[in-house]
Amino acid sequence: MAMDTTKIKLPHEVATVITKKAKDTSTIAALSPAEPQLFLDKDYMVFNGSSEAEVVAEGAQKSSYEETLTPVVGKRFKVVTTTRVSSELKWADEDNQLQIVKNIQDDQGKALGRVLDYVVYHAFNPKPKTTLDGFTALSTSAVQVTSEGDEVADIDALAEAVSDEYDINGIALSKTWAAQLRKLRVPSTGMRLYPEIPINLQVGNLDGIPAATSGTVNGRLITPATGVLAFLGDFSLIKWGMVRDITSEIIEYGDPDNTGKDLKGYNQIAYRTEAMFSYAVVEPKAFAVLKTSTEEGA
Repeated sequence: MAMDTTKIKLPHEVATVITKKAKDTSTIAALSPAEPQLFLDKDYMVFNGSSEAEVVAEGAQKSSYEETLTPVVGKRFKVVTTTRVSSELKWADEDNQLQIVKNIQDDQGKALGRVLDYVVYHAFNPKPKTTLDGFTALSTSAVQVTSEGDEVADIDALAEAVSDEYDINGIALSKTWAAQLRKLRVPSTGMRLYPEIPINLQVGNLDGIPAATSGTVNGRLITPATGVLAFLGDFSLIKWGMVRDITSEIIEYGDPDNTGKDLKGYNQIAYRTEAMFSYAVVEPKAFAVLKTSTEEGA
């Protein structure tokens, strides 16, 4: 049976699986306390509560204060992932088609996760390796902390840099820095100082708070090196999700991913998925970013 090549809207349950796959590769998705949802573009209201209780004598006048609400508009960006496969996929039996398409969707879901980190942390487009105009990188807007070369002191400096107005509920680590932390040992016993960091560096918890590790934190595709080692702060203040429906299509002709290779000439077809993200960093100062002093080799 030939595969349908028309552009289709993916069923809600399939779209949800794809967005959840983003959690495998995105530290933002992993550390966000909310499950990724399909939602419309929206404004987020920033409320910085500063009220204090007062003791009022009998018959005395009660005071108050007025709170200003500042809207933060979600930033939208379109994401396209294109995977080339043999054109024989069109004629495979239905079970094989479904398995191959599932593998493609898994791979593309992970790519969606990586691009979320690259855009939010670095205002960077990972496929063409270019800076995104009109986007503000959290690596520049967060509170800046320079590493002193002492990993334990660096963690303390990160925590101290985040205002006590905000909760510290997550830390995103570059793989290089996670590896450095894993090597630290207690001098008197030789035991690891951070035994919660496994050999694969996929940290789930560090120093009592949720943690996640990825090459997207330092932006491994970015040159020159960003020098970013970690982000720490209140990850509930990064709001993100999908805008509109996720669509997929099979492309049989042309060069849709600009590789210089015509699909028909190479007996290939392309499986393309398109989605629209929306995100907002409600308060950048709720985060601290740790960087090397030379911004090299993160």
